[in-house]
Amino acid sequence: VGCAEKTPSAGPVPDHPEWTKSEPDDEDGKKHFVGLSAVASTEQSARNDALEDATDKVVRYLGTFARGKSLRMAKDFGLKSETIDETIGGRSFRKQIYGAVARKIKAKDWSCERNIWKCFVLARVPISVLDDALKDAHGNAEKDARKKAKDANTAAAKEQALNEAEFHSQMSKDGFMD
Repeated sequence: VGCAEKTPSAGPVPDHPEWTKSEPDDEDGKKHFVGLSAVASTEQSARNDALEDATDKVVRYLGTFARGKSLRMAKDFGLKSETIDETIGGRSFRKQIYGAVARKIKAKDWSCERNIWKCFVLARVPISVLDDALKDAHGNAEKDARKKAKDANTAAAKEQALNEAEFHSQMSKDGFMD
């Protein structure tokens, strides 16, 4: 007779749909994202948390997409990658995208563990919304760069800001789809 350590049983693992393990491909002009909640005290809290997680994933996805595309194009406009990273990685840019996406993302399906209130959501957002969100965010960044150019103290700073404005102008025309 010894002091054998006993590992607690987590109970049966619930069956969740396949989409909780692997996000579905795009369909009908919509992109899919899976959100997961933390354990919550109510089903509604778990659902809200899962949808917020899915929205965060959309914003991160767009940020990664925008950063990659932007860094490839930045050289054509004589911009340094740090300048682009500051804009696209900045809170204002992410906040604009979050606001645009949060209003349009829709839950397609739910899978919840009722005994502990933990939910998955399969959310979808029209690709056109992703396109518009990027175009609008770059349009606002263009306006900010033009203001910086106007307020610049040196010719070099003005030129850099105008190059940045032109870059964002082109990105707002291209958006997500191109």
